Amino acid sequence: MVKRLTQILTFAIGSLLMSAPSLAADIQVRSDRNPVSLNESFRLVYETSGSVDDDPDFSPLSQELDILNRSQNSSFSYRNGDIRSSKSWTLTVMAKRSGELILPPIAFGRDKSPSYQLTVKPASQQLGGGQGSFFTQIEVDQSQLYVQQQLVITQQLFSVNRLSAFGMQPPEISGMDVLTVDLGDERQYRTQIGNLAYMVVEKSYAVFPQQSGQLQIAPALAEGRIGSSSSSLFDSFGQRGQLLRARSNNLQVEVLPMPANANMTPWLPARGLQITEQWPQQPPRLVQGEPVTRTLSIKADGLTAAQIPELPALEIDGLKQYPDQPLLNDIENDNGVSGYRVDKVAFIPTRPGRITLPALEIPWWNTQTQRREVARIPARDIEVMAASPGLTQPPAPMVSAPQGLQQPSPAQSSSQPVIGEPGIGWWKWLAMLLGGGWLLTILLWVYRSRKTATIVDAEPSNPQPTARQSYRRLAQACDEQDLHACRAAVLAWARIVLAPARINVLNDLGNRLPAEMTAEINRIDAVLYGGQQQAVDFALIKQQARQLMQQPGRQQPSRQVLEPLYK
Repeated sequence: MVKRLTQILTFAIGSLLMSAPSLAADIQVRSDRNPVSLNESFRLVYETSGSVDDDPDFSPLSQELDILNRSQNSSFSYRNGDIRSSKSWTLTVMAKRSGELILPPIAFGRDKSPSYQLTVKPASQQLGGGQGSFFTQIEVDQSQLYVQQQLVITQQLFSVNRLSAFGMQPPEISGMDVLTVDLGDERQYRTQIGNLAYMVVEKSYAVFPQQSGQLQIAPALAEGRIGSSSSSLFDSFGQRGQLLRARSNNLQVEVLPMPANANMTPWLPARGLQITEQWPQQPPRLVQGEPVTRTLSIKADGLTAAQIPELPALEIDGLKQYPDQPLLNDIENDNGVSGYRVDKVAFIPTRPGRITLPALEIPWWNTQTQRREVARIPARDIEVMAASPGLTQPPAPMVSAPQGLQQPSPAQSSSQPVIGEPGIGWWKWLAMLLGGGWLLTILLWVYRSRKTATIVDAEPSNPQPTARQSYRRLAQACDEQDLHACRAAVLAWARIVLAPARINVLNDLGNRLPAEMTAEINRIDAVLYGGQQQAVDFALIKQQARQLMQQPGRQQPSRQVLEPLYK
């Protein structure tokens, strides 16, 4: 019966999805670097989350760009019950001139992409002068900055020859304590220096010095191999070809103390900071006794989310407040880090009349204009409406009782249905029938579950938990949002599902799990051992684990699997 009901529901949902009207395609444009230098190759990506009307026509780009290569990719994902498809076109291009370029919209049949602004810097003629065919260098975006201000360090490796393997040591910083944030993966492109064409490998870091003084960046070692080799540069077996080594330049950066005229606590040096508010309705509508949520969002360019201060608590007469846990998130790009903090507060008015929400202000230091500024939400007067009076129940019509029967008391008549009472129509009988059907389905499911559990309990105990058992423990820890239990459950589950790979610590997971799931697991360690205040998406960890369990080849290995050759 349960199987039959499931089939009926699946068919009904599928019919609704097929009959839903199609939405217009949303086309996004992005590049892997912006700005770029003239004579540098870069990637331009056009991505759509829906079906486009036709294949794209990229010929309008030839006015500003040379298209060197193109590729196409399609992907499908399933998340939170939604099936999403996306399609992307990746172009490897080079700009024909320097300056501010406006790339025109690209037609996908009747659909069109937005225009895209690209900054192209003139080609540098001094870069790498006298360095030869293989060299490395380190650049910083500024030679002087304030304490706790963001410094972007870019490490570059240049090679005329094609490299089969390469590696760069991260910059070593001394002179003071710093907070370092990795700005994504390595990027590769080609550039022209004089008469030579170089392959460039680039890696960026955001550094936040915690004291004033001289920040020292020591020379970093870079290695490359020309010719064939194994997949890893540091694998000592089977390597062939010429090994090249080079060291970068050293740099000094002056870190200044907080300006005397800053007049702010805490100290917030940023490129930009803004605060916005959102309400379920605009303008806000408050009713006595009814909750309404106010959402405050803070974005800080050049600061991490941990640096954004907590908003002050507001004491407001006639208004109860119930704040939620803040959501903290960091977004990394070529320009550094942008921190986001989202605070949600539930308001419940206790009286009608006018209520004034005080202004909210966050002083910050603009590192581009070198002056103090204030991000502000102005005060707001809101009129609270009185609660609607409760609706009185109309008296039930009097019906004479049959002769020989005792008239019910008022208490009895208020709790028992009276013959002939209006309101009991056919739809109530239908609702009762459907409710009984659902109740019968639930009882049948409980009975079958207990029967299955009894059979399982009757089997001999197995000291090694199964994949299903480990997933249930992981799901329970996620539902309870227990950080320690979730961390232990992830390791136990991964040792079974990812066998024969050896999983001892979280770092052993590597790239074996989806990137979103790995990021949330890393946040658990950041909260437990890094002292950071971050929101962990337990629901995503649970969902991704279940999806991996459903993939072919993810079942628990049998007891006959041999131990790996190398431990």
